[in-house]
Amino acid sequence: MTRHSLASALASASLTVLVACDDSPPEPGAEPRRNADDDGTAASDPSLPGQDAPGHGATPPEGSRACASDVSMPLGNSYAALSCLPQLDEIGYWRSAREWSTYDDVPVSVAVLDLSFLADHPDIRGAVDMTWNFMQDGCTSFEQGKGDCTRVAPIVPRPPAPPAVGERQIMLIHGTMIAGVIAGRGAPGTGVVGVNPSARLELLVRDANTNNLSALRFAVERHVDVISMSWPLGAQAGDKDVPEFKELLETATGQGTVIVMAAGNSKLDVDRRAVYPTRYSAIPGVIAVGSIDLNGDFFAQFSNYGPSYVDLGAPGTAASAGGDFERGRYSVQIGTSYSGPMVAGAASRVIQYLKRHSTSYTAADVERLVVEGSRKSPNLVPYFREGRRLDMTSLLAHLKSAQLRAAALGGATP
Repeated sequence: MTRHSLASALASASLTVLVACDDSPPEPGAEPRRNADDDGTAASDPSLPGQDAPGHGATPPEGSRACASDVSMPLGNSYAALSCLPQLDEIGYWRSAREWSTYDDVPVSVAVLDLSFLADHPDIRGAVDMTWNFMQDGCTSFEQGKGDCTRVAPIVPRPPAPPAVGERQIMLIHGTMIAGVIAGRGAPGTGVVGVNPSARLELLVRDANTNNLSALRFAVERHVDVISMSWPLGAQAGDKDVPEFKELLETATGQGTVIVMAAGNSKLDVDRRAVYPTRYSAIPGVIAVGSIDLNGDFFAQFSNYGPSYVDLGAPGTAASAGGDFERGRYSVQIGTSYSGPMVAGAASRVIQYLKRHSTSYTAADVERLVVEGSRKSPNLVPYFREGRRLDMTSLLAHLKSAQLRAAALGGATP
């Protein structure tokens, strides 16, 4: 059997609504609280299922926790610890975390293109290989408008704390949270666990313009395994088609780099209205991700959708590293910005699996595995391809089943 038999045998966009973690379950019959999203509509946020689970690779104890929204908390509030990581329960993480951890020693790299990062946050600093700044105006790694745009490697220093609220704070929360969702190395109850805590991160502060070509080109030229992007091209709705950007995506996927992008938060049907970069998911190896709520339903308050272009859904509520610029702080926010990196982490796990089994693959192979290994939900059919939603346990079972089918076809395990 050839090395590629397994693969060939297989057929900011963010909203800044903070919620507080509460260790007690919701009161019986209590009405869910609501938060206002960016376009003035109410984002329903019922009690969020979560678990006070043990460390990576362990089985969570019985019983559940709840994260209850708290609209009285101003933007930028942070938590010293998070007792609940709602996104991990919703993607079936704990049921297979121990087995996934057996692939931790297989190298895999994920480039995160975002506005800014707190790269020495304790939950991600062990995962960060390098950072690079592509802001085109004078800037540092944290703050646009000061200093020079230069490479910072391997870790950027922690800046002095700026004002408690404001655009710069949102910038820093956004990239740091995405990095934590992908590769957080904390422990539940005290820190953030990412979908793939063994992934190596390259944190790229993207261009100040809306094309972001320099940052994307740099990531492509480095031949990273996965690139994660959570922002629109053009206006907030993502109305700018950039041919050079598309060409870079085609180059990336052609060399085996998987692209994962957030679908956007404009409540648009991407099948009917062109939204970029989401429409580029038509390129094999490019994955667009919409949001589900913590009941497993479509997150109708903000998520873009369209089964022709949005490949699958993942939780739109995420707890991760972020907070008020201080080391060791966390926040909970909602948006497709945080759905995308969950799938980026899943794609990096698939690549580790294929590498461990000496299986050659294309970016399109990884996309098929991620999508086909997700769960089908009939109520999601109008929104995502075949009503798919990310589930790490289902994904692992699909990989193992595909491996067995490939072995049966060729008479040997690949």
